[in-house]
Amino acid sequence: MTLSRQLVLLVAALLVLVFAGTFFISVRNSRAYLEAQLESHAQDAATSLGLSISPHMAGGDIATITSMADAIFDRGYYRVVRVEDMEGKPLVDRVLPVQVEGVPAWFISALSLETPEGEALVMAGWRQAGRVRVRSHPGFAYRQLWENVSETFGWFLLSALTAMLLGLALLRMVLWPLRQIQWQAESICNREFPVLEKLPSTPDLRRIVEAMNRMSRKVQAMLTELEKLAARLREQAYQHPVTGLPNKRRFMVVLEHRMASLEVFSQGVLCLIQLRDLKAYDNEFGYAAGDELLRQTADMLREVAADIPRHTLAHLSGGDFALLAEDYDIAAGQQLGRRLAGALAGLRGKGDITPDDVGHVGIAYYDGSQDVSRLLSQADAALREAQTSGANSWCLYSPDEAEPRDSRSATEWGACIERALSEGRIVLHLQPVFSCPQKQILHHEVLVRIAGDAGRKQLLTAAAFMPMAEALGMTPDIDRAVIVQALQRLAGDCGLERGLAVNISAASLGSKGFLDWLEDMLETHPQAAGRLIFEIPEYGAVAMLDQVRDLIGRVGRFGGRVSLDHFGCGFSSFAYLRSLKVHYLKVDGSFLRQIHENPDHQFFIQALAEIAHGLEIEIIAEAVESEAVWRALPALNVDGAQGYYLGRPE
Repeated sequence: MTLSRQLVLLVAALLVLVFAGTFFISVRNSRAYLEAQLESHAQDAATSLGLSISPHMAGGDIATITSMADAIFDRGYYRVVRVEDMEGKPLVDRVLPVQVEGVPAWFISALSLETPEGEALVMAGWRQAGRVRVRSHPGFAYRQLWENVSETFGWFLLSALTAMLLGLALLRMVLWPLRQIQWQAESICNREFPVLEKLPSTPDLRRIVEAMNRMSRKVQAMLTELEKLAARLREQAYQHPVTGLPNKRRFMVVLEHRMASLEVFSQGVLCLIQLRDLKAYDNEFGYAAGDELLRQTADMLREVAADIPRHTLAHLSGGDFALLAEDYDIAAGQQLGRRLAGALAGLRGKGDITPDDVGHVGIAYYDGSQDVSRLLSQADAALREAQTSGANSWCLYSPDEAEPRDSRSATEWGACIERALSEGRIVLHLQPVFSCPQKQILHHEVLVRIAGDAGRKQLLTAAAFMPMAEALGMTPDIDRAVIVQALQRLAGDCGLERGLAVNISAASLGSKGFLDWLEDMLETHPQAAGRLIFEIPEYGAVAMLDQVRDLIGRVGRFGGRVSLDHFGCGFSSFAYLRSLKVHYLKVDGSFLRQIHENPDHQFFIQALAEIAHGLEIEIIAEAVESEAVWRALPALNVDGAQGYYLGRPE
């Protein structure tokens, strides 16, 4: 119960208590006064009648006595008028039934009035000749008591209503700062940090508001400083100081992780870009000119890589750069090589001192069979061949045995995916996500497969068909099919009371009508909707924050949650997390590989956990592949984890 309601009830209770006491005393006093009046009235009438009929009692004039008694009785103020002799024999006996008009029967029953009898002796000379007995009629007293009670009760109701309205208005004025403080506290919990500019006039409340404002500023400053500290340390550990691109350490970790994750990376190309004789360039034109050339090269590479949905661009050292383009086949790698070589040649026009032969590009195709060392060797061999082929040239390492694992064309892939959707061959595999360190299941992540058609019996993983589905604009259809199956499974329970995490691509989130369709589906399955978690890749979410906020608002109506997947791959600021209000951050597996041996990764995860927990966001680690990694997570304040060490997709 709110404080305002408690105060209203308290004031109402006090008013009722005061009224009840006042009313009881008033009624009791009025009743006693009226009973005394009835007694006095009856006694006065008896005395007066006794004196009046005394001369006639001596002569036995009963007719006159009767007339005089009737004269008093007929006025209606008396219920009983009786004249009797000394033996008690009635000479005149008049009785009026008690009838009270305008007074409820329940009131008469609840507040009965005593009508005392007035008595007087009738004398015949010095001798007692009889008695007069009189009882007053209570009707007038009841009417007077009823009017008094009614007026008192009505006045109290009017006064109480007026007092309550004034009290409510006053309470709203007095408690308005408390409501503002409540809003401020809720805003802080929702990762917002407002400051109340208008201070209340009440000293106590003013001090509370000022304290809350200080706390809001302090918490905001602490989170901002922690974000800046984490960003600075991340830059120092993972970024090249001149170009701002990921450094060699970061690139190698990402490359090793990607090549070990066939679930999401089955093919691609590795490009090594090397500026020609950067050391001689620095000696001739100065290090400032060399740094400017490096920055121009980095900007050029960013422009080229901007069209690649999933890529990692890095500055390895000196004049060496690397670009990993995921889900690229040999043909796409050749096109990328031509674009990179053309962009290198374009650097000649950006400065008078830029040489004609800027650099060279070596490309190796990854088909899922090489290890890291072999892939790097192939790319390096291609780079050496390009350096002997002419200015700003490129070369693709393509041994005879290096062929794409699936030779289907884009048209064939489109037809294959359409058949799988129409024939219901979308298969869901589930991988458990465990709490850390209790190792209790938090939920399951949905991993998508396509069951092979008549000619191909094997299951196709997402890494095999999703790149082509994205290129063909078919990911929204696949996401719809997965969500429908997930809702059906949750509706049938199937032991999934902890919920399912479903991946939504950036293309689906940005497609017209997808969010409306999703909202309709959740409304159709309200019981299952609250157990769905929608995962969005961070690189896609950062580019479409408004759509992500819309998604969070829509699914939140049904109790659904939202997570950012592969978090940390980019070098974007953490500040956007305050307004995004996601429920989970799933840290990219590249930060988890051998984390027990990597202090930089440990610090990054720990700082990220502190920031996220301050925003009420849970941290989940991806790709936990060994016991050593699992044992290192509790000390880093990680909330949950998944990976082959903990549980494989089934």
